[in-house]
Amino acid sequence: MDTANIRIDASLLATHQGKLVRIIGVCESYDSSSESGVLNSNGPIKLTLQNDSLLVGKNYEIIGKVSTSNNSVNVYSVIELSDNVNMEVAKKLVSYVHKVPELFHG
Repeated sequence: MDTANIRIDASLLATHQGKLVRIIGVCESYDSSSESGVLNSNGPIKLTLQNDSLLVGKNYEIIGKVSTSNNSVNVYSVIELSDNVNMEVAKKLVSYVHKVPELFHG
């Protein structure tokens, strides 16, 4: 797996098609029968999971690849985060990663 990835949210999905990404968000829905879910990260993001499960209302960091056809994310890794994650701060982090990339991808 390519180790270079960038932190994004729903607003940046279309510009990162085919790329490995990191996303912090809150699980809005999860369907175990289809192994799919929706993560809210400054908007909804459809997830395709493999042998992972999510709990609705929990915070997660997802590492995965953005599909080139429908802006969904094929999930490679799921990390459950604390219930105390400030999503406004996570949103600002995404913004700073793209404004000052040399600080994060030097």
